[in-house]
Amino acid sequence: MKREFDQLRGGPFDLLVVGGGVYGAWTAYDAALRGLRVALVERDDWASGTSAASSKLIHGGLRYLEHGELGLVRKTLDERRRLARLGPHRIRPLRFLMPVYRGDRVGRFRLRVGLLFYDLLAGGGQPVPPHRALGSRELLELIDIEPTGLRGGFAFGDCRTDDARLVVEIVDGAFHAGAVSVNRAAARELIVEGGRAAGAVIEDREGGQTLEVRALATVVSAGPWVGGLAASAGIPGAVTPRLTKGIHLILPSLGIDDAFVISSNDDARIVFLIPWYGRTLFGTTDTDYDGEPADVRVEPRDVAYLLERLHRVVRGARWSESDVIASFAGLRTLPATDDRDPSSVTREWIVTEPLEGLYVPIGGKLTSARADAAGLVDRVVRRAGWTPRRSPTADRPFPWCPLPPFDDWLDRTIGEAARLGLDEETARSCALRFGSRTERIFERIRATPDLARRILPDAPFCRAEIDHAVDEEMARSLEDLLRRRVPLLLTSRVNEDTLQQVARIAGERLGWDEKRRRAEIEQMCGSVREAPVR
Repeated sequence: MKREFDQLRGGPFDLLVVGGGVYGAWTAYDAALRGLRVALVERDDWASGTSAASSKLIHGGLRYLEHGELGLVRKTLDERRRLARLGPHRIRPLRFLMPVYRGDRVGRFRLRVGLLFYDLLAGGGQPVPPHRALGSRELLELIDIEPTGLRGGFAFGDCRTDDARLVVEIVDGAFHAGAVSVNRAAARELIVEGGRAAGAVIEDREGGQTLEVRALATVVSAGPWVGGLAASAGIPGAVTPRLTKGIHLILPSLGIDDAFVISSNDDARIVFLIPWYGRTLFGTTDTDYDGEPADVRVEPRDVAYLLERLHRVVRGARWSESDVIASFAGLRTLPATDDRDPSSVTREWIVTEPLEGLYVPIGGKLTSARADAAGLVDRVVRRAGWTPRRSPTADRPFPWCPLPPFDDWLDRTIGEAARLGLDEETARSCALRFGSRTERIFERIRATPDLARRILPDAPFCRAEIDHAVDEEMARSLEDLLRRRVPLLLTSRVNEDTLQQVARIAGERLGWDEKRRRAEIEQMCGSVREAPVR
């Protein structure tokens, strides 16, 4: 997958997709597989906005049952089954433990009914088993939590993923299906002719040139930035999503393979502790946000909120702010409503059409993005006068899905990785992160055995991954490399020596001069938003 801005001159296109998050990626991939001429542009990097700031879950949304969103839960549970089948390397089963305490807002009986209904809506063929009840003693043997008032709990299943890797894989699929896919390409304004959208003016943020990319239909899947682009077309009031902020903390490992759910009586929020690359992903919050999207930050009060809820329940993790390895914040776009509580606003996905030929999606979930994108492409095809057919992504394995049977492939791949010098944890991580592309990592290691070494000793990522990300995954900066391709900024306390090492590798491949290399390092050293450099 190579970045070639000049390929955008090859229009007009059938479809221009603005925004390289999970919704834009699935839309471009689906449309390209149907034979449409597609252009996909992203202002920054693939998944650099909301799509890499999620809880990394592919789940049905158990808490949405409380708000009566049965259709959304059924859809996401169907997608959980489908995605786990089509991408077993990317979508992995995960058991969740949920304690119940005396006086909880949702008691044991009510929660049992909800979980029974969750299993019923899921149907058969799911990647996880049905829920089961746990006694207090069994739960305390699994995790060190507060025993006072404990009335037992439940175990249930959902799935996890690496959201940024998911998006990169789908963009790569779109690219190889024929979509012109370019990151660092900003849509500066929409082109409107005769009262309909006709494409957008795109700026190359690396070369500085601009050009008009014309298309029969334009999808603006720009998340919290959608309002500004809509205003450029003279329709400032047409798209007014409600923005809410969610933050996550990366903390040391809890020492268990299960995820853990903490519910709150104060604000009806549910927060998760999720094992992720040898660390614990903890979140999320849900608060209204009215600032500039680019200015969203993790605030001290957000950290205090999460840690306070953790300390109420988990005795074996008396973490403080000094234990936070990294943190990140993201913005959800929700339908504008008068609801006071952000958590009660629907997560259903909607599409507005403020101008003919212009489609603006709002809301949605990581889990349901594929299905929603397929519906959007159906709509575009119908409006163009063509006959839609079943979405090709409904049954097509993920672009990097290994040949079945998956478990046999995984065992063979981990064995080959061990023979090449990768430690067991890194070998498994590499196989799951790259799927069928793992062989390309192995080719690099065979040529240069030193690339099998870890980049940092406390994180399961090898040096070959850096070379691969620059050469084949369109990584263009240190942040692209260390936040989304190889997430060391989220899993480790990265020091300047590591930044120098990675910048040297990337700079040689991307043609950075010494000034650019120093600028990249200084930017990372000065960033405290996601991973302070210590």
